[in-house]
Amino acid sequence: MDDGRPLRHFPDRYSVKALGRDQDDFATHAQAIVESVIDARDSIKKKVRESKNKSYLSVTIDFTARDQEELDLVFTTLNADDRVVWVL
Repeated sequence: MDDGRPLRHFPDRYSVKALGRDQDDFATHAQAIVESVIDARDSIKKKVRESKNKSYLSVTIDFTARDQEELDLVFTTLNADDRVVWVL
């Protein structure tokens, strides 16, 4: 049932989770990718978790997206990066 309301609101807070090998400061690398895309760089918050075997890092980045285009660009840019294994 579609009541005509948008599914997402902008500007608003969103999260993206990127997984990559725990090497060469992956967490900072993932954050830099998001910072290269969004305008509100000062709104970024990062949370990092190691995998059980300590081979991978899961980096959750919370940020403010101003519109759908900016949100899509964050996901597209992270997915295109060779160091990123997957993005949620």
